[in-house]
Amino acid sequence: MTTRLGQAFQLAAAARLAYRQLTHRGAKLLAALLGVMVAVVLMFTQLGFKGALYDSGVAVAKAFDGEIVLASPDFQTMSYNPPWMPRGLLYEARGVAGVRSASPLYASTIQVANPSDGNFLTTWLYAFDPNQPVLTLPDVNRAIPLMRQAHAAIIDRHSRYELGDLAARVVRSGNLDLVLPASGAETQYVLTMVGSFEIGPTISADGTIITSDLNFYRYLHAPLDRVSLGIVRVADGADPVATKQALQRQLGPRARIFLKDEFIANEINFYAYRTPIGFIFNVGLAVGVFVGIVFISQVLHGIIADNVREYAALRAIGYDHTFFRYLVAFIAVALAVVTYLPSIAVTLLIYHVAASVTKLPLDLKSQYLVAILAIVVAMGLTAAIFSAKKLRRVDPVDLF
Repeated sequence: MTTRLGQAFQLAAAARLAYRQLTHRGAKLLAALLGVMVAVVLMFTQLGFKGALYDSGVAVAKAFDGEIVLASPDFQTMSYNPPWMPRGLLYEARGVAGVRSASPLYASTIQVANPSDGNFLTTWLYAFDPNQPVLTLPDVNRAIPLMRQAHAAIIDRHSRYELGDLAARVVRSGNLDLVLPASGAETQYVLTMVGSFEIGPTISADGTIITSDLNFYRYLHAPLDRVSLGIVRVADGADPVATKQALQRQLGPRARIFLKDEFIANEINFYAYRTPIGFIFNVGLAVGVFVGIVFISQVLHGIIADNVREYAALRAIGYDHTFFRYLVAFIAVALAVVTYLPSIAVTLLIYHVAASVTKLPLDLKSQYLVAILAIVVAMGLTAAIFSAKKLRRVDPVDLF
């Protein structure tokens, strides 16, 4: 009991002394807090942009109206034009127990000409059979009667840059003719934008256009029996996992078969591990942690240097090294945590500005808040460990 009371006393005394030493530093403390805040904002920014990259890359996949996705055996990611697979595989899939429907989705990156200056703009073109909708987006499904018309399509009103300006014109006027350049053709193909929807751009394309499968064929002359993906809906009461296994037995190596969640995870893993983007964001996060530790350590070293005689006096009257560990830990964690809330405010401002420019889904998610708070506390404790070693070497005899 005496030991516990002694530890509680040391904790309370260390907390009071840490508060006094921090508030006594004045302008020096403010400069240190700004340095730590820059590190915390950098970490929030890295997490936010990485999350926005992943979220934009899987936005279409999340909108699939099905529990299972069929793809070519050579399929890697939707970031590239998906390799085609025979439509006949979908007919086979419809005969598998547990399958309610198997519908084709066509996808390709294309260029459209800006009617204002003729510049080419890159966008995704998705298409499906109007009788077999494959997306859960309400605006898309409401526009299906319009997309049945020849040369009709709808455009993502959340598109980026010049394509976003064109989408805004569609929203204002109700329609807009866009030329889809075709090299070597005597006449250029025109798609009339007759409506809009919202899904957002990706890192590789500024927007999305959706049309019918017949209009897709009219422009690209790609046979409709060459399907990009198959969207499978499971029958009521059927187990998606069991249905996937049945599809694997039926189709064998002729197709890659994903549960919807697996398909989304495959897209995220592609960005995280098979491109340099995920690595770059992780390095940026590590740099933020390092900078934060350095700033906190500098403050701790400054406080120790300014008060080393006082610490020696405390040691001489009986305060052991445990007290000084508590002291530097309180100072370090306080420095980190005090910068946390203002860092959130700055981060929200950065997210808002960046999202308005890039149109990427930059959101301050709850997992970011928890993760960064844990990292901030860990930064303070790490800096405290290094600084406590310096105090261990303090010898009262030498100082006096």
